[in-house]
Amino acid sequence: MRIRPVSSLVALLVLLPGCARRESPGISPIPGTARTWPYLGKARVTNAAKAMVVSGSPIASDVGREILQQGGNAVDAAVALGFALAVVHPEAGNIGGGGFMIIRLHDGGVQALDYREMAPAGASRDMYRAAGEDASVTGHLSVGVPGAVAGLAEAHRRFGRLPFASVIGPAIRLANEGFVVDEYRSSSIGEDSARLVLFPASRATFLPNGRPPIPGTTFNQPELGATLEAIRDNGPAGFYGGWVADLIVAEMKRGQGIITHQDLASYRAIWRSPVEIRYRGYTIYSMPPASSGGVTMGEILNIMEAFGPLPPFGSATLMHREAEAMRRAFTDRNTYLGDPGFVHNPVDRLLSKTYAAELQKQIG
Repeated sequence: MRIRPVSSLVALLVLLPGCARRESPGISPIPGTARTWPYLGKARVTNAAKAMVVSGSPIASDVGREILQQGGNAVDAAVALGFALAVVHPEAGNIGGGGFMIIRLHDGGVQALDYREMAPAGASRDMYRAAGEDASVTGHLSVGVPGAVAGLAEAHRRFGRLPFASVIGPAIRLANEGFVVDEYRSSSIGEDSARLVLFPASRATFLPNGRPPIPGTTFNQPELGATLEAIRDNGPAGFYGGWVADLIVAEMKRGQGIITHQDLASYRAIWRSPVEIRYRGYTIYSMPPASSGGVTMGEILNIMEAFGPLPPFGSATLMHREAEAMRRAFTDRNTYLGDPGFVHNPVDRLLSKTYAAELQKQIG
């Protein structure tokens, strides 16, 4: 078994009990836009009166819409979508990974849920030096303790409206009954086949007859379906304990991995205060550490705001300023940010307008 340490980022503006309507006038050329920009005029605008579901998979998006049509709220739809992605689009979200969720409530309050994977207790600073550099990205040592199941279940527990069985049900159906493989899914599996073939379970599941499923065929995953059924019947305990946990730990031992029963049993999703960024009159909410994205984005925007009015879109001046702002923000990201359970994150300083002005002055 191979659990990919891919984090599924579920970034949502969730309005309870209903979803707001925002009219879009369409996309028109921006003054100063370079006419050679290849996507000019090609954007498609979709309007919805009550709600909208967006993901990397049309099948999973349909699941989210189905949940809304059944009377579920936006969190119900997001959780159903997350489990469905584990079946139909696993590189974008799977129960062996983790993620983050931003939820904006109907009253304007904002919640941030951190369910990122965590390093097993047995992890050490230099463990990849002895195992080889590829061990950090492929194989049993590369994985963290999965957080997706705990996070999706926790979001539903706190804000969901429909029964949990109804929300996870579509993912179970897709796993057991299968779904029609499209060209993208087939080629995506094919592109990762060199790693999938290394492990018996992933080879048997994703490379039947030694090759990816052919477009137009039905692809089912009964083992994943059984795991999802255990989660449906027992909640997170059906994944972090019981026979599923036994199989994970046994596989870890076979492949010299280090995740234990205690690692699984002790995992918890954490509610955090979101990062709040003010940019040119707008307020942006994003994930705080352990995610580095929100702080890094905020620092970039603050530097850009310190320049004053933006140069024309597509201009060399704008590209130069953005690249230099990003370079400084990512330097700070790699220097200062980490898991708040282990390090101090100077978030207030990094998001300070004064600090951004100092960085802006360094850019010629």
